Amino acid sequence: MADGAFPTVVNSGYTVKITHGGSAPPFQYLGRTQSPPVPGAVTVIEPDEVVSCLAQDRAAADGQALVQLMFIDADLMPVGTARPRFHGVTYPDRGLFGGIAALHRGLADSEDELDLESSLIGLLNALLDRHADDPGAASPALRPRALRHVREMLHSQLDSNIRLDDLAAVAGCSKRHLIRSFRQAYGVPPHHYRTLLRLARAKTLLAAGRSVAETAAELGYCDQSQLNRHFRREFGMSAGGYARTVR
Repeated sequence: MADGAFPTVVNSGYTVKITHGGSAPPFQYLGRTQSPPVPGAVTVIEPDEVVSCLAQDRAAADGQALVQLMFIDADLMPVGTARPRFHGVTYPDRGLFGGIAALHRGLADSEDELDLESSLIGLLNALLDRHADDPGAASPALRPRALRHVREMLHSQLDSNIRLDDLAAVAGCSKRHLIRSFRQAYGVPPHHYRTLLRLARAKTLLAAGRSVAETAAELGYCDQSQLNRHFRREFGMSAGGYARTVR
């Protein structure tokens, strides 16, 4: 996969990426531009955060970066009920990089499932021990409480027709100030963040066998054509086309 090829996304779990080589552009994460990962590095993206690569950054890359991704459900993190927070984004950890690369090879070779699962848990423990803060510790990425409440509302009412007035009331500020502050904190304005959340959920539903019409209705879209428009804008394909690639 080319690092510069991914669209703007929000994932519900942790994304762990290793970079083998090539030239990767910077990417937008935590509301600011992050330096491109170097070969041999491990990059960790936390759940529900916006990640994007701007067109001008993609064009500036010398070549495509060879990367491998793991999408890890937050419940798999072996830390009890608290969600771990990471004090960085990209780590030049050769030992961890080698272990994750070996896990990818084992998956490709269809090795024993118990061995693979045990390796995964060991790698997650190493990742947390070396690079995560204690569960519940303050994170440098912590946003103002008002904006966190707005984000929680977007998550909890994914299928509702939320108005900007409603979000501004939760934040206790003007609509203009909310849009500007939310974009600064999360990288996109509230309406785009909700679209990304919906599309992430739509991908899960489509992969599970739901029809495009059923998925659109469950997520509060007017009809399946509206879902398809959002899918094409973000991913370059229709929802039906995506479903055919994952079933």
